[in-house]
Amino acid sequence: MDTITLGLEWFLNPDHIPFVVADERGYYEDVGLELDIWEPPEHYDTLEMLAEDELDYAITEPIHLVPERSEGVPVTGIATFLHTRGGIQYPTDRGWESPADLTPGVRLNYPGAPGPGGRKMVAYMARQAGGDLTADAIEPIDNGFYHTDALMTDDADIAFLAFYNFEIVESRHRGFDAALWELADYGVPDFNQLILTAADRKIENNTDEVQRFVDATQRGVEDTVENSETAVDLFFERYPGLRDENPDLMDKTAAATCNCFTPDLSQDIGMYRDLVTFCEELTLSEEAVEVDVLADERFV
Repeated sequence: MDTITLGLEWFLNPDHIPFVVADERGYYEDVGLELDIWEPPEHYDTLEMLAEDELDYAITEPIHLVPERSEGVPVTGIATFLHTRGGIQYPTDRGWESPADLTPGVRLNYPGAPGPGGRKMVAYMARQAGGDLTADAIEPIDNGFYHTDALMTDDADIAFLAFYNFEIVESRHRGFDAALWELADYGVPDFNQLILTAADRKIENNTDEVQRFVDATQRGVEDTVENSETAVDLFFERYPGLRDENPDLMDKTAAATCNCFTPDLSQDIGMYRDLVTFCEELTLSEEAVEVDVLADERFV
């Protein structure tokens, strides 16, 4: 039995239900693998650790993979297992119709503030909508990933990157009227996806293990989509503490997330091409990279 470590992109949450399902049902064991799930202390740690062989596999978002690859970090996408809706979270009582209505001084909550990435993408969406907002005119707010809290306490006016299955579900649960301006509606490649990645060395030197890991994971994703209630029960039976603080909200989030899993695991190559160009245009990456080093399609 080979033990493999999967680095999460964030803290453990319903995005990771299929991995627990596959583990609980013995799908990894069936292919000779024992899965160890690892939570990073920081959101952006995993790809560098993956490249240094401190992890076997890692979950990330395409918007992080492209800049890392452009800086020479030798990691590659091997499968996509979740595709949600995401963009700018905003309160619906401001009278705003689109990002074009955002004005200089608008306060933006985003992880990584005051770094320029979040501001650049929001300003881009505003300009695509017909506005003239610049990144420098946006006030960065660092309330971490607590987007809804930042808006409800009036610490920020908008938040990025927010997701329907988390922030909008949470907003409605808490009685706060919020909505999303979604990426694809304003010229941004739809990178609202979670992908599995592996180091180039792992892919080339241990292709069989990668295939076994992807195959077992796919069974977990398929089961989650086919019987989401049972999958959610398995997840919370293993991690009951995740429901302790707010069980009703966690149940709603889990149910919404189960609608986002993609059982064919295929990667969106067109999105990657557009994202490479987008990152280069906004100087989110050092230089353009070839799509074939971003995504290896042989495993799905």
